[in-house]
Amino acid sequence: MEVLRPHTVWLDGRCYRVLSALAATTLTNYVEDESYGYEECVYQDEVECGGEQEEFQVEQLNNGKFQTSFPVANTYISYIIGSKGATKKRIESETYTTLRFPGKGQPGDIVVTGKDVKTVRQARLKIELLVEQARKKSPFTHFLSIPLNKPAIQEKFLEFKKEVLEKCGDCRGVDESIFQEPAKLHLTLCVMVLADERERRQALEALAKCPENVLRKYLAEEKLRVEMKGIEYMNDDPGEVDVLYGRVNALSWSHSLQTIADSLVDEFLKAGVVNKQYERVKLHVTLMNTLFRHDRDGVTDTKAGRDRESFNARQILEEFEHYQFGEMEVEEIHLSVRYTTANSGFYSASGKIPVIPSEAS
Repeated sequence: MEVLRPHTVWLDGRCYRVLSALAATTLTNYVEDESYGYEECVYQDEVECGGEQEEFQVEQLNNGKFQTSFPVANTYISYIIGSKGATKKRIESETYTTLRFPGKGQPGDIVVTGKDVKTVRQARLKIELLVEQARKKSPFTHFLSIPLNKPAIQEKFLEFKKEVLEKCGDCRGVDESIFQEPAKLHLTLCVMVLADERERRQALEALAKCPENVLRKYLAEEKLRVEMKGIEYMNDDPGEVDVLYGRVNALSWSHSLQTIADSLVDEFLKAGVVNKQYERVKLHVTLMNTLFRHDRDGVTDTKAGRDRESFNARQILEEFEHYQFGEMEVEEIHLSVRYTTANSGFYSASGKIPVIPSEAS
């Protein structure tokens, strides 16, 4: 492990530094269980807070013991308890604490009680790590998106689709089913699992902070104009492509679309509803995706576990490398709901924020 570049993990909006090299690979190691999904967990205790985020509170009770309470989506309670309570018992025995859960199907907090602050903190961290790993295995429910489906862009995309099928339709794996729906063209900034109303509220609160913390800071009074030009692919072999996407750039030199996208995601990281996966947001608009053969959703899980038939994109890349899809003014940023379609043809949104400066500003 590099001392100056240790492995880190984000939990509930806090960044933890993993001190042990072993911990980087064995923070949580699940064994599948028919009843609960995961039964056992191997823990590494050498974890401490990175220091950038406010730590959780542990209070002292009248009887001299210490306690912390925190909400966890009901979906994850069974993972913490484990088959026949095995995981719960292990955490309690390892940390000398007592865990109390809300009633089955009932909202409420998990309560950790122990004889000192250290063991209470250790127990809570173990639970949060367990929840985080369970969350990573869950299909995402929402994603932060910038709609790029203005009529002119849709029209150019349909022309692109038509020409690809005419010129490259005989290429292996290329067929109409793997093209994106024109009305769902978008830039995905990040994906998230929002398992209950509390987490959805947290995400909406993060979205509400974006106009002041990000858009006004980087755009000032300017509008955000972008162009979609050129195509690229996701893997190393153009003959075995799963995703083909369009490149997107801001038209103004006064601001960076990359900086804006990264800063928007940072607001959701601070809220604890997104896991940091990459250093930078990949600015791309999916045009063709082999998972669409089975799943007409516009964004898909990378860990879907389904067989997918790649396609040969060599000729497409030669013919359309610099294809011009057009320019547009970004009007909104959406917290989009997966597997939905609004009246507009785009995804339904849990929330939206405007990007165009208001007249009052």
